[in-house]
Amino acid sequence: MASKSNDRDLAVETPDVGTPDSDAGTPNPDAARDSADERLEDALERVAHGATISVPSILVQRGLTLAFTAMLTNGFTASSYGAFALARRLQRFLLRLTLGFRSGLSRFLPNADSRAERDALATFASLLLVGVATAFGVGLFLAAPVVTRIASEGAQFELVLRIFAVGLPAGVWLFTVTEILRGIEAVGPLNLTFRVGFPTAQLVAGALAVVVFRDLAAAAVGVLLSMGVVGVGGAMWLARERDFRPRVRGPDAARLRRKYLSFTLPLFVGGFATTTQRLGFYPLIAVYLSSVAGGVFAIGVLLGTLVRLPLMGINQFIPPVAAALNEEDHREALKRLYHVTSRLVLVGVTGLAIPVVVYRESVMALFGPTYVEYAPLLPGFIVAQYAACAAGSVGILLKMTDNQRALLVVNVVITAFLAVTAIPLTTRFGLPGLVVGYVLMLTVNNGLEVVVLYYLEGLQPFTRLHTAPLVAAVPLATVALVAKTAIPGPVGPVVGTAGGLVAYAKSLAALGFTPVEHRLAETLVGRYRAAFAGRWPLSGR
Repeated sequence: MASKSNDRDLAVETPDVGTPDSDAGTPNPDAARDSADERLEDALERVAHGATISVPSILVQRGLTLAFTAMLTNGFTASSYGAFALARRLQRFLLRLTLGFRSGLSRFLPNADSRAERDALATFASLLLVGVATAFGVGLFLAAPVVTRIASEGAQFELVLRIFAVGLPAGVWLFTVTEILRGIEAVGPLNLTFRVGFPTAQLVAGALAVVVFRDLAAAAVGVLLSMGVVGVGGAMWLARERDFRPRVRGPDAARLRRKYLSFTLPLFVGGFATTTQRLGFYPLIAVYLSSVAGGVFAIGVLLGTLVRLPLMGINQFIPPVAAALNEEDHREALKRLYHVTSRLVLVGVTGLAIPVVVYRESVMALFGPTYVEYAPLLPGFIVAQYAACAAGSVGILLKMTDNQRALLVVNVVITAFLAVTAIPLTTRFGLPGLVVGYVLMLTVNNGLEVVVLYYLEGLQPFTRLHTAPLVAAVPLATVALVAKTAIPGPVGPVVGTAGGLVAYAKSLAALGFTPVEHRLAETLVGRYRAAFAGRWPLSGR
C-alpha cells in the first residue's frame, strides 16, 4: 500500500490469496479468509480512528452552529434572518458546485507514489478549486441586483448577497484544505480546523454582529473572514508538519492533471444535479415563497442534519479507506466494512431522530417564538435525513469504486424528478409542499444509489441485523412520549430523552451484536479512553 503520511505505516502484511498452497497446489481458502479478516480489521481501525475524534468534534460543531443560528434568529426579526439565510444558501449553491472538483483529493492522495506526486495533486486541485470559485463569485456579484429583484427582497439582501459573493473563494479554500487533511488521514487537525476552529470563529462573529454592530451584513463579513483565516491556518499546518509545498511543474505534472480532471470532471458536472437536489429548494423559496420561509427551511435542514452525526463520523475516513481497498481489489473486506458501518450508522441515526421528532416544539422554541408554529414541519426534515443515512456511505462508495459517471446519471435523473415534483408541490401547497419535495428527493436519491451500487459492484448495505435498531426504536419512542405527557416544562424533554436512550441501548443489547461490531466498539472505547488519558496523539493513528 502506498504511504499516506510521514508518521505511520498503514500497510498490513497479508497472505497472497492467489498463492497456491504448498501441499495441495491449489489456492488456500484459509489464506483468503485471513486476508479479508486482516484487511477488515485494518479498515475498522482506521474508521474508528477517524470517528474517535470526529464524533465529539462534530457534536461541538453542531452545537456551535446551532448557537450561532439561535443568536441570529433571536437577535433579528424572522424576515431579516430569513433574508440572510437565503443569501447564504444561494452562495452555498455555487460553493457546492465548485467542490465537485474536490473529491479527487481523497481518491488520489492515499495512493500517491511520492511526495512530489502528492504535492502536485494538492497544488493543482487547490488552483482549480479557487479559480472556479473566483469565477462563480464574480458572476454572483454581478447578478445580485437581478436576484434581489426576482426574490422581491430589499437593499439589505442585495448587500449581504454581494458580501457572500466576494467571499466565495475563502469558503472554497477552507473546504479544499480540509479535504487534503482528510486525504492524508490527519484526523486531529481536520477536526480542529473544520469542526472546532471555524464554528467557534463564526459564533464570535455572530455575537459581534448582534451585540456590537446590530447588523446582519457584519455577520456575513465575519463568517467569510472566519473561513479564510481558519483555512490559512490549516494550510500552514500542512506546510509545517507534513512538508506540503506548491508544485506546479514536474515530469508527471501533465499526466497528473489529466488524471485528476478525468476523475473529477464528471463529479463537477454531476454537481449541478446533486447541488440542485440539496440546495435547489432555496431558489424555489426565492421565487415562490417569503424570506421567513427561507429562514424556517434553513433551520429545519440544520436540525435535520443533527441525525447525520453517526454517518458524518463514519465518513471521515471512509473515502481513503474505501479507495485503498478498491485499488488493491479487497472486495470481501470492502463488502463487510459496508455492512458493519451501515448498521452502526442506522443505530445512531435512529437514536437521534426519535427524540427530535417527539420534542419538536421544544426544539423549535430555541430559535424564538415565531418558529414554534412551524414545528409540525420538523418531522419532515428528520425523515428526509433518516432516509439519506439509512444505507450508510453509498454515495462515497460509488465515487471511491470509480463509478462517478454512474453517479452522474443517477443525480441527473433525481434532479429531473425534483423539478417535476417540487415545483408543483411548492406552488400548490407552499412551504409544506416544499418540505414534502425535500423528503421525496432524499428518499428516492438514496434508494436509487443503493440499486446502482449493487448492480455495478455487488455491494449493498443491508443484512437481517439491520432490523434491530427499528425494533429497539419502539421502547425509545414509548418512553419519550410518556415523559412528554407526564412531565411538563423543560424537564420533560431531558428526562424523556435520557430514559428513552437507556431503553434503546438495553433493547439493542438484548437483540445482540456481531463479533465484528463488538471489536469495532472495543476499538472505539479503547481510543476514547486513551484520548482522555492524554496518551494518544491527535494527528496520527
